[in-house]
Amino acid sequence: MDVLPCPGCQERDARIAELERQVAQQQQELANLEARLNTNSANSSTPPSANPLGTPKNKKKKSKRKRGGQPGHPPHLKQLLPPDRVTRAVPIIPEACSGCHAALPTEPGPNDSEIKRFQVIELPPILVEVVEYQAHTRTCTCCGKVNQATIPADIREHSIGPRLTGTLSYLTGNLGLSKRNVEELAEDVFRAPIALGTIANLEQEVSVALEASHQQAREAVRQAEVAFADETSWKLWGKLCWLWAVATTTIAVFVIYPKRSALGFAAILGTTFDGS
Repeated sequence: MDVLPCPGCQERDARIAELERQVAQQQQELANLEARLNTNSANSSTPPSANPLGTPKNKKKKSKRKRGGQPGHPPHLKQLLPPDRVTRAVPIIPEACSGCHAALPTEPGPNDSEIKRFQVIELPPILVEVVEYQAHTRTCTCCGKVNQATIPADIREHSIGPRLTGTLSYLTGNLGLSKRNVEELAEDVFRAPIALGTIANLEQEVSVALEASHQQAREAVRQAEVAFADETSWKLWGKLCWLWAVATTTIAVFVIYPKRSALGFAAILGTTFDGS
């Protein structure tokens, strides 16, 4: 006949089991802490700036290879632009023979080899074109009335031309330059002083001009049989939004939406997308 342990023994055994569990848990936590303390840039993905104090620097072994291209590496030759892209050519013709010092002909002969070419790509001095519209007055010789010409309203609507508008908006919208940097570039490189607010207005003008094309692209991806969509976080005026992207083999469309939910997916692909 089995004898049941007394209530005191049962309480003791339960207490011992609980203490053993706590000791095992604390030992595991201690091991984790020691592992974290021993973590540095040499044995983990921790950046060198986060190394604990006293961590020796991870010195890389000095390579025995010489600097530059290695033997057997294919050369990257400079590609010459085609002749129709050459603005002007500067001929360099030998004048006297290096052997007998006789004068050389100015025109090439049948034994002369092919011309060696070297191209230098340079920007011309960039100075924006400034068109000034001048509204004159003329006095009638018959009645003496002074007639004032009027600058057309469509001209007065824009103080920046379409090419410069597109260039500045490309720098901010596509290349990610700040409006302040674009303002400095316009004045320092193009010699065109433009106000910061004007650059912001130009962005809005370009956005309006591209709206129809953007809608066509969105409609095209919605009609595609296969499209690939993804999203990532995006800051708009300091507020967290989501940049949604959808692409086919030929078109990529981006939409900024305040949410990451299915509403963002619907905003770019619509609720009736039948593709996969």
